[in-house]
Order: sequence, then C-alpha cells, then structure tokens
Amino acid sequence: MLPLIILIVGAFAVQFTYMQAVDFPWLMDQQLQAGPGAAQLTEEQRRQTVDAMAKISPTVLGAAQGASGAIVVLAIYALVALYYTAVSAVTRDGVKYKQWLGLIAWCSLPAIFGILASFVNLYVSDARFLPATRLNPLSFGSLLNLEPQGATIVETILMGLDVTVLWATVLQILGYQAFTQSSIVKSTLVVLGPLGAIVLVSALFAAL
Repeated sequence: MLPLIILIVGAFAVQFTYMQAVDFPWLMDQQLQAGPGAAQLTEEQRRQTVDAMAKISPTVLGAAQGASGAIVVLAIYALVALYYTAVSAVTRDGVKYKQWLGLIAWCSLPAIFGILASFVNLYVSDARFLPATRLNPLSFGSLLNLEPQGATIVETILMGLDVTVLWATVLQILGYQAFTQSSIVKSTLVVLGPLGAIVLVSALFAAL
C-alpha cells in the first residue's frame, strides 16, 4: 500500500533527522522533568540518567526513535482497521480487514503535510533546543501553545496530533459511508468511536 509506505517512511525520517539535530542531553533532561515520575527524581538521579543516555550514538538513537515512530503509525492503522472489521462483523456489511486498512491509509495521506512541516521546522529553527512537542508546527500542542509538564500519556499523544487529523477524519467518515452505504450520522459515530473512548478513558484516569 503506497500511502502506508509513504507515511511510515516519513515518520521514520522525521524522527531520525530530529535526533541528529537536537541536543540530546538537553532533550532528555526536558523529558525527565516533564514526565509523570519527575517529582520522584532527584537532581543527581536525573543527571546520571542524562549522562548515561548521552553516551549512545545519535545514529543509534535516531534509528531507534524513527523505528518506534514508524511502528506506532503502523500499529494505530492496524488497530483502527481491526476495529472497523469488528464493526463489520456485527453489522454484516461485508467489508474485509484489508479493505479497511487500505481506506485508512489513503484517508490518512494528508498527514504528509505534517511531516513536511516538521522537516521545514527542523531547518528554519534552532533544532538543538527544539522540544519534541514543538517539532510539528501543525500539532495541537504547537498551535495552542500547550506545555507537556504534568500531562498524562494520552494527553501527550493528543497534543502530538496535528490539524490534518481533522481532514483525515472527515475522509474516513465519507469513506465509511461509501463502503457500507450507512447514513452520515452512523458513519460519524462509528469513526469517532475510538476517539470518544480515548477521551473517556483519559477523563477517568484524570479523575482518579
């Protein structure tokens, strides 16, 4: 699937390039301070962790970060396609997993604009001290100037999403409607189902 390959390669390339340009000890220190366990770390423990990580080659770090980014993209698409397949099994609309995966990949192609924007940002800004949450200038975290300190994992993921997600979501709603001949209301509810579940889970964890 061409769009899936493009997006996976793009995700890898952005993360790999970022890790070559950023001041990694600074980045690591920022992430440790913003992480959920920051309050439990002393200054000395944080410094020792940063020093240990700084010994790793930027190429190795870039490859690891790029591979993890590509795997996350693939995993998300695979899980969403599985969700649509489960819905199809219940509604008996006859659409198969491979068709859903293809639809998701094509509908997600607008994400290439976020990838291109990230590359431009790396070359026009001082990438040495560019926070990971500011890498993509089209992300909600960047556009709304949100800080990651104290954010949950789910909130951090949501901040990392960019405005092209809205575009891709509309395309998926229209695609689901075309594939299943469902109403626009049902198509919207099905497509937005996983997002609603994520927000609900995030709210429940925040309330605990």
